[in-house]
Amino acid sequence: MALGWRDDHNGGVIDHLDVLERCCDGLDGVAVSEGAFSPGPAIWVGRREVAHFDDDTLDVRLTKQLISERRAELRSDVRVALRPGSSDWIDVTIADESDRSFAEGIVHQAIEGNRWTATAGPPPTGAELDRRRRFH
Repeated sequence: MALGWRDDHNGGVIDHLDVLERCCDGLDGVAVSEGAFSPGPAIWVGRREVAHFDDDTLDVRLTKQLISERRAELRSDVRVALRPGSSDWIDVTIADESDRSFAEGIVHQAIEGNRWTATAGPPPTGAELDRRRRFH
């Protein structure tokens, strides 16, 4: 499976890892590391995962509060799928470069929204990451 979506504007494939790295470049306490919810890279704020790709859909832990505040806007955007119930997560579909910019903005909001409640420290690895995966 290719890690990216087709960008017909320039004829290349945009790498998911590049999107994740651009979202957290230079931000303290934010890292790209192996994800707990799906295989591949994810963005972590401290010890909390806040974004990862499932195929070509970006899953973002925007927080219940931010989703509630922006529900009407998010619901009306064709790029966004809200999850049932009171989930912290939304799904963002990325088809082109303008969607990529939108997704990066959503991820930045998720980073800031999770920064104050996430446990500080490095993302889990090894046995701790394996333990978290068993619960998801």
